[in-house]
Amino acid sequence: MARLCWRGGLAAFLFILAGSAFAAPRLERERCSFKPPRGDRVECFVLIVPENREQPEGREVRLKVAVLKAKRTAGAEPMVYLSGGPGDAPLVASSPGADALAEGDWWNETANIRRKRDVIILSQRGAGGATPNLDCFDPRTSEPAKARRRAVTEEQEREILTRCRSGLDRRKIDLGMYTTPALADDVADLAAAMSLSRLNIYGVSYGTRWALEVMRRHPNLVRAAVLDGVYPPQVNGEQNEPDIVRRAFEQLYTDCANDALCRERHPTLRGNVESAIEAAQGKPLELKLQLEDGPQPVQLDGPKLLMVLLHMMREGEAALIPETVAAIQRNDLRLLKMFAEDLESNDGGLLEQNAQQFDGLYNSIECRETWAAVDRAARRKQIEASGVYGLTAKTSKSPAFCPVWRVAPAPAAERQPVKATTPTLLLSGTFDWLTPPAWGREAARHLASSRHVVFRGQGHGVVVQDPCAARLRDAFIEDPEPKRALPCRADTPPNFTAAFERARNLP
Repeated sequence: MARLCWRGGLAAFLFILAGSAFAAPRLERERCSFKPPRGDRVECFVLIVPENREQPEGREVRLKVAVLKAKRTAGAEPMVYLSGGPGDAPLVASSPGADALAEGDWWNETANIRRKRDVIILSQRGAGGATPNLDCFDPRTSEPAKARRRAVTEEQEREILTRCRSGLDRRKIDLGMYTTPALADDVADLAAAMSLSRLNIYGVSYGTRWALEVMRRHPNLVRAAVLDGVYPPQVNGEQNEPDIVRRAFEQLYTDCANDALCRERHPTLRGNVESAIEAAQGKPLELKLQLEDGPQPVQLDGPKLLMVLLHMMREGEAALIPETVAAIQRNDLRLLKMFAEDLESNDGGLLEQNAQQFDGLYNSIECRETWAAVDRAARRKQIEASGVYGLTAKTSKSPAFCPVWRVAPAPAAERQPVKATTPTLLLSGTFDWLTPPAWGREAARHLASSRHVVFRGQGHGVVVQDPCAARLRDAFIEDPEPKRALPCRADTPPNFTAAFERARNLP
């Protein structure tokens, strides 16, 4: 009897040991498809982790990793980039045969950091660059794929998502494991697999929520954090979108009124913007967009016109909105066409109105963490009270798509503020309606060693819009001291004079 018990105990021990070995994250080297500039180097890996860390013998998740090597080997802690979305895929090119790192200008954008630190780009589990990939439709990486996505009617959207969700069930993919906490643990597993005791994190947009969750769950891992376009877990963008949009436009109206040239040229800017959107709602503006896959006709109704104006804000081009609206009133649609083409080429939304909602990871996280917590009645009331500023919220597809996607709501504990002592630099743009400056202030209240800097004329993702923001990020990663004097100015207001000159000199 004793011997049988001993043998059973040994078997149990070996099973546990085997499970632990299986659960350990591991890196596999893979061939790089990227072509670094002369003198630069990149290494490529696949990070392999359990889908469910409580069931280590189950499905594995494979995540692409790119390491942009430092110019010299100095042993400094690397900077890990955490992408937005959720569902962004920085290691996947936008078209076949293209180089994703070159498309993202990663080599130039990280040159200062890489003087002495590696820059690591990690794929999001469930998105492009990962296996499994939860996307429900062709990725937007070829002309035929774009055409197929544009051909989807509103009636077909729900059917596609329903079939996709059922397909994930058949493959026994557990969507409860494709969450922000799971992504945060992927970062910790990456550090373990690379034998890194400390690292720096740089998150943009949703990547800031991802970064904050890393700081919450693995506080000793993070040396310094830079959060650009702050999206803390305690805020809910779906709940208050009309008010956020209105405030962004109110700031534009105020800035124009305080600028001599803008005030003279556009004394009734508020009325001009609102009447242009209302007029498009009654009679859509007709454009022919020149896109990579050829010319495409589009009709911009009120919500779509508002989307283009908000896109201009997001891209740091708010100063051009007065000239764009004035030109529309003269039936001159050149500026509008330029930004409509940029929006459709990069994100979709005008021709292809379902671009993001076919990303399974986006639905898994946003339906779980955002829509599930929305007070529907209060949201409807705010939309109706907001006039033209509520049009984009009114066209949101979360009310229709989230019930189809069927994910459990995030527990209340995940929606609590992240409290941390990690040195943190938070960056916002005044005209960022996706992650407004108020969210950065709210996150900073709970971070004991932090600084929040707002760039007055910019939008969403200020590091790529303002050289000063890039300088701040690089300096903070080098020496994370929040109280240091700023080396450059962030308070420059929108330049309406330069915008007027650009509009006047359009071909």
